[in-house]
Amino acid sequence: MVPPVDVYETDEGVILVADMPGVGPETLDVRVEDNVLYLRGEIAEVPGEEVRPDYVEVRGREYFRAFTLGPEFDQEKIEATVKHGVLRLFIPKLETEKPRKIEIKVAG
Repeated sequence: MVPPVDVYETDEGVILVADMPGVGPETLDVRVEDNVLYLRGEIAEVPGEEVRPDYVEVRGREYFRAFTLGPEFDQEKIEATVKHGVLRLFIPKLETEKPRKIEIKVAG
């Protein structure tokens, strides 16, 4: 399944929020390979006895999504957190890509 994702850009980087209900940190895999960010998560089994569902709306058991990262991002400093099935990533921009204020001097 493809998880829905919201992306927000700030001066410091990009915040990516992916909804992956049923996925916890133990079944979540986030990695970067060849400038591609991969998100993969498996929905946890129902705990307890072996059960057979009477009705199922969610057919897939796994989420997957991939994003190409531009050269302006610092791939070594990506931060990821997950809470209640919501994955939040912060992908920082390289220092050279961040906007900076230029001081204006009065000509004399």
